[in-house]
Amino acid sequence: MALFIFLVISAALPFCFVAADEDFIINTSKCKLPNFPAFSEETNRTHVPQNYTACTNVELLTYTKVVNNTAYLHIKRDIELLYRSPDEELSCYYSYVTRNGSEEEPDIGVSISPALKFNTSMRLTGDIVKVECYNSYALVYENVHNPITISKTVDEKLKRFPRVNEDALPISVLLIVVDSVSRLNFARTMPKTRNFLLDNGFVEFPGYNKIDDNTFPNFNALLTGLNLKQSNSICVPTKVGKLDECPMIWYDFRRLGYVTAYGEDWAPVATYNYLKKGFKNPPADYYFKPYIEATETLNITEKEGLPYCAGPETEGERILHLARDFSLTFKNQPSFGIFWMNTFSHNNVSTPIVMDEKMSDFFKRIRDDGILNSSIVMFLSDHGMRFGDIRRTIQGWYEERLPILHVSLPERFKTRFPGKYDNLKKNSKKFTSTYDVYMTLQDVLSMSVKGYNVTPSMACPTCSSLFSDITEERSCEEAGVPEKWCTCVGRFNKDETIINGRRANAAAGLALSEITRNAQEYEFVYVSRILSASISSGSDSHGYYLVVFETSTWSVYQALFKIRREPFGFLKLIQILWIGYSYEQ
Repeated sequence: MALFIFLVISAALPFCFVAADEDFIINTSKCKLPNFPAFSEETNRTHVPQNYTACTNVELLTYTKVVNNTAYLHIKRDIELLYRSPDEELSCYYSYVTRNGSEEEPDIGVSISPALKFNTSMRLTGDIVKVECYNSYALVYENVHNPITISKTVDEKLKRFPRVNEDALPISVLLIVVDSVSRLNFARTMPKTRNFLLDNGFVEFPGYNKIDDNTFPNFNALLTGLNLKQSNSICVPTKVGKLDECPMIWYDFRRLGYVTAYGEDWAPVATYNYLKKGFKNPPADYYFKPYIEATETLNITEKEGLPYCAGPETEGERILHLARDFSLTFKNQPSFGIFWMNTFSHNNVSTPIVMDEKMSDFFKRIRDDGILNSSIVMFLSDHGMRFGDIRRTIQGWYEERLPILHVSLPERFKTRFPGKYDNLKKNSKKFTSTYDVYMTLQDVLSMSVKGYNVTPSMACPTCSSLFSDITEERSCEEAGVPEKWCTCVGRFNKDETIINGRRANAAAGLALSEITRNAQEYEFVYVSRILSASISSGSDSHGYYLVVFETSTWSVYQALFKIRREPFGFLKLIQILWIGYSYEQ
């Protein structure tokens, strides 16, 4: 049996939050969601401006081009002197990359064919090609390309697509996802992108609440309508082949004639691979994980512990290039694509700023390409920043639960379905959740495919499409958001009893007791500092108490309690989260 001794030592509270702005994003009898400024005294302490860093100082030596549905690989011979001296030769070689997992790990691993020399250009017969170029002495350039062409199977499927209205183009869907970014951090770190979205008709959802902790339960809820317990039971992600049977909506899109695509920019921790078995068979018509794995064989430059550069290109930009190529290739065909970026946002609340210019340029390009007139485009995140300095703040507690969601509708959609467009705009001012996005994706299918029936979310039977009229009086429970992730609790304010620290010390002690209760090893641990303590506002008899504390082992925790206001008492420990290490550590 483990033995823990814990003490509580009172300390000053440097990060207690007192908001000056008393406005609310949502202010109903069932939900009081406070409004915060993007920049505040708290967030200014955690916001560190950064600059974009290019992965190479010279122009890329190779590129691919698709002509009449045939891909060609080209060397830019006019710039080869950037890679060799005048008295040297430049020799380039190509290899094809294919998916090649094992029986136990079918979704991990690629094969690279023997390298063959080519001159200036060549026709490609494989989907993914790796290029290596040498001068007389060494490797001077390497890259991986994945041009998109229409396969025979996809072409035949598109010809059979059953449309609701033969005179109307089908409704395509494009999801652009940036991991771990809250709505307010998006405003802080990517202002150019946000301004472009708002100036070009994207509808922002400030009351959009996540439904669970990290990526997998939130993303899988968006695709299946299942909560984590249901996902683990039905989809069994730790067993080979079971994710192939998971009722993800992209399988419905694919089965009903849509061309589907899925790509993430960080293969080892991709949503369905980190601590999971991944897919036995590719889950989409265009599955870009093998491509990203191939890029990870190149020289990697890390930023904040993430693979920022893979060879001469950033991993984030590679995903954006794929998203644009896919959307253009199937611009006038039914398509469903998810393109996910982690490598400039996951580990640091400030790093998204380095991609602001690139992201805004991407959206400008797909606007000019006409993609915004052919597709429903969603720009979203799975959750906000889950650890680090910002999580010590009250605003960070809210932000972690309130990710980005922006939605753009084609003009022809607004014309055909004016009521649905009006509902979308009205719902942007209401409390919504991940399950509502799942219902929205089903709604798109019902509008595009004859006979498709929308089914309620198993985890949230009361959730609705964003195109329907969602009730204004809506609680977290009615939106499928568990109490521990609910932001409808009003505004947290500094606990005025903090001068003597009795409540905060008691709360931290209770939380630490729970943390150590099931530990297997002996360790002497105590609460070394109370960093903040706050109590939710409101006139009802019950409320919430939030305490952030540091232990003698340098860990920082955040604990949420349900309380009775009069007389004060702790009723239930709702949640304990580890949010990082102390500044000293």
